[in-house]
Amino acid sequence: MKTIILVGGGHSHLHCLKKRIENQDDNVKWVLISPSRFQYYSGMFSGYTEGIYSLEETRIDLEKLCAEAGFEFVERTVLSIDPDQQHLLTDKGDIFTYDFVSFDIGSRNDSLEIQGLHEHNLPIKPNYRFPEQIEKLHKSRKTVFIGGGAASIEMSLSLKAWKIDNGFKDHLVTVVHSSPILEKAGPYSSRKITGVTHSKGVELYQGRVKKVDETHVFTEDGTSIDYDEFIFLGGPKAPPLFGSNILPTDEKGFLMVNSYLQSVEYPNVFGTGDCATLKDFPDTPKNGVTAVRQGPVLWKNLNGAAANGKIIPFEPQKRYLAIMSVGNKQGYLTYGSFSLVSGLAWRLKNWIDVRFVRRYGG
Repeated sequence: MKTIILVGGGHSHLHCLKKRIENQDDNVKWVLISPSRFQYYSGMFSGYTEGIYSLEETRIDLEKLCAEAGFEFVERTVLSIDPDQQHLLTDKGDIFTYDFVSFDIGSRNDSLEIQGLHEHNLPIKPNYRFPEQIEKLHKSRKTVFIGGGAASIEMSLSLKAWKIDNGFKDHLVTVVHSSPILEKAGPYSSRKITGVTHSKGVELYQGRVKKVDETHVFTEDGTSIDYDEFIFLGGPKAPPLFGSNILPTDEKGFLMVNSYLQSVEYPNVFGTGDCATLKDFPDTPKNGVTAVRQGPVLWKNLNGAAANGKIIPFEPQKRYLAIMSVGNKQGYLTYGSFSLVSGLAWRLKNWIDVRFVRRYGG
C-alpha cells in the first residue's frame, strides 16, 4: 500500500480531502499533518477583523474532514524533510515515511531586511494564530501596517471600519508602503484604491521601513511613526522548512516545482499554493486563486503518480477576478485593468467565501 502525506491544510489540500470523500479506495493510505486542528480561511480574515463573521464561520475543522475522508490526521508541525530517505520529522520528534508527499503550507510574513522586525512584528501566519492577534489589534490605539499589497490594505481598512463602528474613531491606523499601493494592478487601479483608502480614514505614508523598535517604525528618510501594534504584510516570504534541506528552491527559498507541481528533482515531492514557485511560470501570483485552481491538478497527479498512471500539467491563468473588502460591506473588484468599488462586489466576495468554507464543512 502506498502512503501519501499532505503537509498543511491549504486550499489545494482541502480539495484533495473533499475528493477523497467522493472516491474512497483501499490502495492508498492518506495522512494529513497540520499544526492546528482548524484551518482558518484567509479570504475571511478581513470580515472577521471587521466583526462581520464569527470565528466559527471562518474556519474548517481538519480533523473532522479527515475522519470523513478516511485520512489519518496528525496535529504536528513538520520541521524537516529528507527526500532521499523519504522521511518527515515533526516538532514532537515523530518520523513519518512516505511514498509521496505534498506541501501546501502557505508563506510567512516577515523580512530579514528590516532590523528588529522579527522581535516586534505581530504575525498572523500561520493562520491558526490569527484570532488572538486580531484581539490585540482591536485594543491597539495606534496600529501600523507595513506593505502596500492587497493583504495590508484590506486588513487596514477592515480594522478601521471596526474601530469606527465600535466608537474608537480616535484610534489611528497607518499603512507604510515603499511602492504605490496595489502597484501590480496598474496605475489606474492604484490611484483608485489610494483614494478609497484615504476616504476611509486610513493614513498612508510612502517610505521604505529600515528599522523597528519597541515603540516606533523608522523609514529610510528619517521619519519615525509610533505604534502600539504593527504587522508586516509586505508580501509572501518563503517558509523556513525548505531552507534547511536539499530540496531545490528558487532564489527566495520557495519550493521549486515543475508544471506537474512536482519538485524539479524529486518527482514524489509536490508543492502548491504560496509555498511553491512554478519553474516555467515564476511570476504566477502566490494567492488563493492560484491555490484553488491547483487543487484538481494536484489530486489527479497524486493519484496518477501512486498508480504509475497519467499526470497532467497546471496552466496558470493570465487574468483572474480579485475582490478585496474595503470596509462597511463594500468590495474592490479587479479583473485585468478593470476595477470597481461597490456593495455588489462585496456581496459577491461574501458569497464566494462563505460557499468555500461551507463546502468543506465549516
